[in-house]
Amino acid sequence: MKELVLIHGLCGSPKYFERMEPLLNAEVHALTLPGHAGTEVGPETMDQFANWVIEEIRLRNLEKPFVLGHSFGGYVTTNLVRRYGEELSGFGLLHSTAASDTEEAKEKRNGAINKVIEEGVKPFIDGMIPNVFSDDSDPTLIQRAIEIGYEMSVEGIVNAQRAIRDREDEVGTVQATELPGLFIYGEKDPNMDEARAFLGANRHKKAVVPYSHMGMIEAPEEEAEIVNQWMREVKHGKV
Repeated sequence: MKELVLIHGLCGSPKYFERMEPLLNAEVHALTLPGHAGTEVGPETMDQFANWVIEEIRLRNLEKPFVLGHSFGGYVTTNLVRRYGEELSGFGLLHSTAASDTEEAKEKRNGAINKVIEEGVKPFIDGMIPNVFSDDSDPTLIQRAIEIGYEMSVEGIVNAQRAIRDREDEVGTVQATELPGLFIYGEKDPNMDEARAFLGANRHKKAVVPYSHMGMIEAPEEEAEIVNQWMREVKHGKV
């Protein structure tokens, strides 16, 4: 059975995949990024986050796994593709983008950093998490994501935001790589449009789902089937 590494998003944890993971036809390794879910605060750069992930892959003796990243986890994933692509079999971006932050987005990150320093974790999470769901998302799922976010520390949020703000643009990376890729976009994502989600994905598999930025929480069955189908196609050389 193929090995699959899952990387959660900002202020998330492997719990983001708890309903999706059992449906995946793979040996799944859902990682907890440093500074998240009560872990020690770690990296401040995307290179350092990617270095941590590749070390986990090596420590677990995973043989060229697929790596799928949600949102921030997708940024880590594209960094891995560029710097450690020979150690992977394929990659996926779940509700993410290969593009770097715009100048406007960088300013918003700076504002978010100041907000969490000044107000603390709970007010920051209370403001952030509902805004990545859509207006018609299930309130119980929003509350679940908020509770996961409460496990963060101020330092963990600040470091991750800095890493995201300063990350390199990886559109050229996903265009140039020979690895098969999967891009999933939620058409009800309040913070991203389809064009940005699919930048560089011309020759990769693309899927649009009728959910928010948190589709793997809202529709685990549907997103798991998309991943499973893609892995089958890769196995049989169809992508």
